Amino acid sequence: MNPKLAELIAETLDIPVASVTPELTRDEHPAWDSLNHLRLVTALEEEFGVQLSMDEIENTTTAAQLDALVGAAQTSG
Repeated sequence: MNPKLAELIAETLDIPVASVTPELTRDEHPAWDSLNHLRLVTALEEEFGVQLSMDEIENTTTAAQLDALVGAAQTSG
């Protein structure tokens, strides 16, 4: 997992960076609510210079998916 992404997730969700694993899911973590999801997407777009589609924003539910989106955007950009 991208270390910068892990730090961004940890900061947004106010959790230790060690808790951020690819298996971290939106459904299983109480801090990853709808507001923090939008904050996370906004921070991710700013930090990595990517633009996520509405489908990507709505359907992303794990840290691994965020990592894949960032990796794909950086590869194609």
